[in-house]
Amino acid sequence: MSIGFDPIVSSALFTASLLPHAVRPKARLEVPSRPSDNPPRVSVIVALYQEKPEDIEMTVQSLLVQTYPRDRFEVLFAVEAHDEPVHAHAQASICTLRTAGIASRLVVSHGGKRLKAYALNRAIDEADGEICAFYDASDDIEPAQLEKAAGLMQEHGYDAVQATVLRKGRSILSEFLFIDTAFWFRKYIPFVLGLAKGMPLSGEGLFVRRSVLNEVGGFPEVLTEDAYLGIILTERGTRFGLVSSVVTEKAPRNMRAHFVQRLRWNRGYITCLGRLLRSSMPLRTKCVLALPFLTPLSCSLAFVAWMLILGQWVASMLGGVAIPDISLSALQHPLYVQAMATWALLLFLVGIPLCVASYIRTLKGLDMRKSAPFVLLLPYYWTFIGFAATCSLFKNTTNWGKTER
Repeated sequence: MSIGFDPIVSSALFTASLLPHAVRPKARLEVPSRPSDNPPRVSVIVALYQEKPEDIEMTVQSLLVQTYPRDRFEVLFAVEAHDEPVHAHAQASICTLRTAGIASRLVVSHGGKRLKAYALNRAIDEADGEICAFYDASDDIEPAQLEKAAGLMQEHGYDAVQATVLRKGRSILSEFLFIDTAFWFRKYIPFVLGLAKGMPLSGEGLFVRRSVLNEVGGFPEVLTEDAYLGIILTERGTRFGLVSSVVTEKAPRNMRAHFVQRLRWNRGYITCLGRLLRSSMPLRTKCVLALPFLTPLSCSLAFVAWMLILGQWVASMLGGVAIPDISLSALQHPLYVQAMATWALLLFLVGIPLCVASYIRTLKGLDMRKSAPFVLLLPYYWTFIGFAATCSLFKNTTNWGKTER
């Protein structure tokens, strides 16, 4: 008795996902060569929704220590009209910033059940800076980040610049998330940008020219509005850059919050994949840019396949359960079956060690060697990710699902 599934799709996806681990990215993280004599005005937009006071304070304190001239940036807090407890905390933060010589104000959105993008777009309409920078509550921003990003955009003419976003917490799950995001921003995104001249964006540490945002109508109202915006900007030939600067965000509070966050990301990425396939980009650009957006599907396929195999093993061990032969293989020829088995074995023997070595190199580059031992436990984390990816296929696209931190 056996359950046989053709591994060609999952093997192909896994092989493609190994490219960022094996190939040195063409795009690099940059900083401006010299300080600007006439720095552009920046509008910092902080989206708040049902936030804890200490999380708002964390972002505010990071903005207070920015090295950027205080008369050259403003801070806008985007809040929902019905989120009254946050209004009071935002107003207190506005007073703190104004006292420090930083212009700040509240932008109230009446979006109701609309997604985060609606509140962001309201704030963009109110902004007066040449560049819009986006952050959330609980962001620990490197003090020179505004200076580096704005200077890089001015010096190289970039339309959008992305900082590295790391998510840190105290749990083992948070360690896995930290490793995941470290590799994503230091290896995966530079790899994609170098080949596709575009990339999925992240909503924190993101800098975009306001004129560009106005041209495309702001953020699209989808679950992962930042990544979707990346597709739109890539399609229109936007110039992207990566700034060598870090913003550290608090990781989800517990396993449930982590799961909800993964559901939103995965479901949003599936929506992005559909938009990418409909785009007018060249085929090569589509193929490269599809790599990150195919992640939910590849994780789900791997999870389902392993669960079926595990189920067969358990049923066999219990005894008395007959499982009929099932084969979904595209071809039954022995050579094809042998080729697929050899391919899968190579991926297991070479692919997984390659991933582990790549993750360790990334952590070493961030001087975070203490997280390296957790890399060996990543296969357990991948099981969790695969389960979340499978569940995300059944998630609706209208419920934002706020992450609790």
